[in-house]
Amino acid sequence: MNGKSNTHDGGCYCGAVRYRIQGVPDFSAHCHCRSCQLALGGAFVTWAKIPAGNFSVTKGKIKICEKTPGIRRGFCGDCGTTLTYAADHVVEGQDWSKDAWFTAVTLDDPTIVSPQNHVFVSHKQPWITLPEGAPAFDTF
Repeated sequence: MNGKSNTHDGGCYCGAVRYRIQGVPDFSAHCHCRSCQLALGGAFVTWAKIPAGNFSVTKGKIKICEKTPGIRRGFCGDCGTTLTYAADHVVEGQDWSKDAWFTAVTLDDPTIVSPQNHVFVSHKQPWITLPEGAPAFDTF
């Protein structure tokens, strides 16, 4: 992840929702879980995260879907672009409620993100081939 600027903007396909992050993401991964596949309609999604206080919506409003209690997926209510993921739980000692997760490719300059691994490869579609040597984990 490069550090050209401290402020980065992003948003949805139609432009109704815009957001800003301060700093560069401190983690990014390709998620292959079945929930992400169904929610986004793709084989995997690339998430990035920053401290929650470093994420703000600058235009419009993110619509929330909470199919699973404690997990909120955010998207544009107009065009449907998935933008955010939030969870109210602790995973392997990390309190996810302190993080802002967003879809990396919705950044105006997604090149600031460098996904570090593949997670939930136990749900990976059989027609997806991971790059040789890529860090991969059955769960998160």
